[in-house]
Amino acid sequence: MIAVPSLTKGVAQGAGLATRNHSSSTVNVPSELLLQLVDVSRSVQKLLPSSDLKGIAPDGEDQGGYDSLLSLALRHHALLQQRNEDLLTQHARCTAQVEALREDKLELRQQIQEYKLQIRQLIKGEDKHATSIDHIDPSVLDVKTTPAVGFDVDETCSCGENGTLGHRDENGCICGAPTTTTTEEQPSTTETPILGEGVRVKDCAGHQYEGATQSGIYEIYPSECYGVRVWCDLETDGGGWTVFLNRQEQPKQENFTRTWEEYRDGFGDVSAEYWLGNEILHQLTAKDEHVLRVDAEDFNQSRRWGVWERFRVEDEEHNYKLLSVMYSSNSTLGDGLLWHSGMQFSTIDRDNDKHKGSCSDEYKGGWWYNVCHNANPTGILVNSDDFDSVGWVYWSPRQYKWASLRFLQMKLRPKAFGTPDPTSPPRDCASA
Repeated sequence: MIAVPSLTKGVAQGAGLATRNHSSSTVNVPSELLLQLVDVSRSVQKLLPSSDLKGIAPDGEDQGGYDSLLSLALRHHALLQQRNEDLLTQHARCTAQVEALREDKLELRQQIQEYKLQIRQLIKGEDKHATSIDHIDPSVLDVKTTPAVGFDVDETCSCGENGTLGHRDENGCICGAPTTTTTEEQPSTTETPILGEGVRVKDCAGHQYEGATQSGIYEIYPSECYGVRVWCDLETDGGGWTVFLNRQEQPKQENFTRTWEEYRDGFGDVSAEYWLGNEILHQLTAKDEHVLRVDAEDFNQSRRWGVWERFRVEDEEHNYKLLSVMYSSNSTLGDGLLWHSGMQFSTIDRDNDKHKGSCSDEYKGGWWYNVCHNANPTGILVNSDDFDSVGWVYWSPRQYKWASLRFLQMKLRPKAFGTPDPTSPPRDCASA
């Protein structure tokens, strides 16, 4: 308890003011302020350890109660400020540690998803192997054994099928190690044929205009002089579709965690999973207005589709920006592209999204990410509720859902499809 005799005496006299002389001047201190300072002093003594209070007690009554108490309060205030700064420093350190733990959690989550995918592929491989064994011709299992070359085996010998190489039995027979003769099946060398050879057109709609009716692999010339092979869908909704992305279940999934150059130039197998290439998308959509169609199937074999008009991709200088797309209201697949309209393309080595991190690195693909996506067609193809899987948003009655997909195909055709092909005849490319 801090005693201030000269001041408490003034308060006790009922004047409402405490007075004292200091350097030939009178200082008037409101009694309310004195009481508040006393309360503060007591509170600080309770909060701070006694070691922090050493050397800051008032020097005595002779220095005046007001100056001593005010000085004590100011010193206590300084100690509280220092304690506050220490707490802020500790808080900053804790925040940094929490952020590091969050990043570790995200990295572990990504590793778990990769392990799940590997396990799924291993299980599929075992199932396929077991199925192939179940379908072996019974006649193949009836294997005849023949002796090893270099050993004469008499028919009267009792070596049987368990003879050991170089072992002489009780009849003096030399038993040779049994060998089996099997016929190894040669792998099929049949490749998917290239259709429409000799026809030079810009896209699949051009092939259909030239009379093609069968879906399959065709060669198109988006830049007139340089051809590229692509899968043409000439059957769905009238045909004419140039497929630029195909995802499907297969023994070994295509890796879509690719660089900027790979997404620019295209990769994969056009008879299976592939990305046609951003530069080709720009060449196809630069002049004429195009329609985009997406066909999808989830792991419950439920199929949905969506159509968007005004599909266009800018050039590399503008990071292959996806321009405004308009959703068709009668589509059964949700408008997952609305969130991505107007976004630049992002890959693991070039981040153009609006996320504080890298969406491409987090979701393992290349895409027109925003913050981050409502559609993830280049993610990991796995049956999972996680948003890094290949998936798309859709709306059921009164509900917004995320669908993980086992099949997804994105394709485009000119909006003017069905009218005479306006493509100019190919120029002489001998000097190109």
